[in-house]
Amino acid sequence: MQISTNVKALSTLVIILLIIVSAIIGGIISYAFTIAYYTKLPEKTSLTINNVYIDKENIRSFTVNVLNPSYSPADANISRIAISLKEGTQLYDVVDSDPSIKGGIVVPVGESINITCFKVKKDSVNFTLGELIGSYDFAGKTLVVHVFSSSLNSAASNIEASLPFVGLTITADFNPNNFGKFNITLANNPASEVNLTVGSIIVPGVDVTGMSPDLEEQSKTIPRNESVCFMFNGSWYGVVKTNIAVYTSQGYIFHKEIALTNVSVIISDVAFDEENTGHFNVSISNSEESAIYVNVTKIECTLGNGTALSPFDCGSAGIMPNSTRTFTFEWNWKMYRGQNLTVVAYFLQNFQTTTFRVVTPQPVIVKILNETGVFDLSNTGHFSVVILNHESSIESINITKIVVKETGKVLNGTEVNPQLPYSALSPGNSETFNCTFDWADFINVHGRNLTLAVYVKTNTSLKEYIFNFSFVLPVAKLGITAIDCSTFAGYLNITIKSSDYSLWNLTVSRVVITVQGLSSPLEYVFPENQMTLKPGDEAVLLCPFNCQQYKDKDIIVTVVTAELVEASETYHVPP
Repeated sequence: MQISTNVKALSTLVIILLIIVSAIIGGIISYAFTIAYYTKLPEKTSLTINNVYIDKENIRSFTVNVLNPSYSPADANISRIAISLKEGTQLYDVVDSDPSIKGGIVVPVGESINITCFKVKKDSVNFTLGELIGSYDFAGKTLVVHVFSSSLNSAASNIEASLPFVGLTITADFNPNNFGKFNITLANNPASEVNLTVGSIIVPGVDVTGMSPDLEEQSKTIPRNESVCFMFNGSWYGVVKTNIAVYTSQGYIFHKEIALTNVSVIISDVAFDEENTGHFNVSISNSEESAIYVNVTKIECTLGNGTALSPFDCGSAGIMPNSTRTFTFEWNWKMYRGQNLTVVAYFLQNFQTTTFRVVTPQPVIVKILNETGVFDLSNTGHFSVVILNHESSIESINITKIVVKETGKVLNGTEVNPQLPYSALSPGNSETFNCTFDWADFINVHGRNLTLAVYVKTNTSLKEYIFNFSFVLPVAKLGITAIDCSTFAGYLNITIKSSDYSLWNLTVSRVVITVQGLSSPLEYVFPENQMTLKPGDEAVLLCPFNCQQYKDKDIIVTVVTAELVEASETYHVPP
């Protein structure tokens, strides 16, 4: 029994010794590995991204947790944070964060920091993560976050994160039959990970005056696989393209650019007939690019002092695309002279034109009755002008002077007969004035274009008005003295003569023959400088012409010169 007891004691002692030896050896081995790890510290600062926090219910921002490990040789300075799609090449730089990335973010050794990122930038345009998911095909993709340090020996750190899939389909209904209303339907994708709560809908270019459901009163939640139609009031006339933006309470932003079917309608003219002061005309043009015909319901006019005329009813008159319609309205404007008038047209399709501004005719209207006969080649030292004070004028006038605008030459006194100033030319009356002026010499210096400015002053109000009249001075006179049709030769013989009073030589450039019943005229072009006429010269032109084909028809022969002098004559082709 004694021997057995000693054996047991020895076994226990051996076990204890073995445990102690094992602990010592294990400690030595652990120490060796630990010392090896710390005696070879990294030479570069090594940032680690622990995690990226993305809340699909609040996508306005995302948070990046960055660690500067305790074994880093120095504090780290985060100089840049960017995101990209996995396997993508485009980087989006974070430009708005907390703490701010603008001056760099210092991470001490052994510490970590949460950086909340609000906005990223690409090509000078800022985006939120919710906008990238909603509008730029980031939904459901793998996001890569890149963190860069300003340290020369520091490498960038990357981490991947999954983005939530959220999809919203935008369907717009802009019907050109009513430019005051439109509908937008929003459908939440069946695979969306969240029920979307719409906070606002923006339609650039459209002044929205109301909507249903009204998002200003309460946001609207659209569950997965459901849709909501929003009905809007607001004029979209003239909007060619718009980019609809939908904002949700979760921070998702959805865009859709659409081209609108539109019409282009303008007031092209407002005209006052000086011969009839009891009415005026409004012309409305519907462009050829317009999608539909339009119906004019009324036209409103407002005087410059704010006085509105009674609306003019148009009875929903239709105007087809690429056409113009003129409306005549009864309004005695005789005593509303020289006043600003704004005109607006309204349409059945719930839109209106832009304002057309016009000025009613001046209180006095002066005309020249003999515009084509003011200058006579047989008397180049004088001209004669018949001046009319139009019957629609509301005052008598005094003609004070006539001025040649190109030279500033003032014609008055004895240079004009009767002498100027000439008084008391009442409405509806005219007077002939013979003026001394060498206009042939004017042509040599200034060319053929001449403007006469007639200065008048009203008898009662003593206001001065200036009326300008432009002329192209005659330099030659051309006549057709004979036309003969040679049946056998197949030519038309045209005899022409330049007047003895012509100032210039004339060069024949072409002959135009208009044949009765023929849609297009016949035209014959002469070689340059082939036919030149001096003053008083006569010549015969031979033009190919089938007299048999056009026998017993009337033709009009027009001879045109390079100096823009013309002569025309009617001729009946013999039967």
